[in-house]
Amino acid sequence: MGYIRRTLQVTLFQLRRELLSKRTIVLFLIIRIFIYSNMEPVAVFCAAVGIKATPLGFVHMINDFIFQTVFMLGILFLLSSAPFRGDFYPYIVYRSGDKEWETGNILYIFIMTFLYTVFLVIISMIGLKGRIDFVCEWGKIWGTLARTNAASQYGVQFAVSDYIIGKYEPLYAMVVSFLLEWICFIWVGMCIYFVNILTKKAVGVFLAGIFVFLDAMIYNSWTPWAYRFSPVTLSHLSAFTKGYVYYGITLQYAWRFFGITIIGFIVGTILLTKKVRDYE
Repeated sequence: MGYIRRTLQVTLFQLRRELLSKRTIVLFLIIRIFIYSNMEPVAVFCAAVGIKATPLGFVHMINDFIFQTVFMLGILFLLSSAPFRGDFYPYIVYRSGDKEWETGNILYIFIMTFLYTVFLVIISMIGLKGRIDFVCEWGKIWGTLARTNAASQYGVQFAVSDYIIGKYEPLYAMVVSFLLEWICFIWVGMCIYFVNILTKKAVGVFLAGIFVFLDAMIYNSWTPWAYRFSPVTLSHLSAFTKGYVYYGITLQYAWRFFGITIIGFIVGTILLTKKVRDYE
């Protein structure tokens, strides 16, 4: 119980310190403006046709390459200070212990990425400016934007996926998209955390940044088989088409990839605490 209590104290300390920091406030404000401005054309379309949209804009936004890149860069910025060792570190780790400190920070990454994902969902709904119908179906708005040229006429900047609408039930798509987005954010955060501790430099931020853009690099230059190692690609529900299944890219593979690699990051971080005492 003592270990759990000290771990939670570290987590709460980091949450209190980071949630109201300038870094977090500025990021959330920028993301809010970005989503709100890009959901406005959908709201205008709803007003023009007199039909409300269902609250599923989040599903389509995160399956758009540009939007997903923006959101991933946001989490990269949010967690770029990992492993969060400032002037307070010697005092806190002396009171909590090395393992409790690292475990508490890992839990902080899980919670912070969860809050960030929830924020994306909420703002995507608020951006519809009240023209939202809370029913569990895709509805006419998203179907029309996916299958006609209405999106280009009204200036909708993100791609509304006809594949997702045709293949998945709305509730399933929402839940799975949320979980994939959250676990991908966790992956990025743990990559930064582990590599920064390992190298004692901000190499983790650089490496995680490469993985964020790996999807585009593969699309332009490499074989589709390499998508198996792109966390951003594996967070797209629209990626699990028949063309990619040929390369073993399935939803089940995505869960295994994220699960195994995140566990690897966590185990590696805990093991490093036995060797690493100071971070510069």
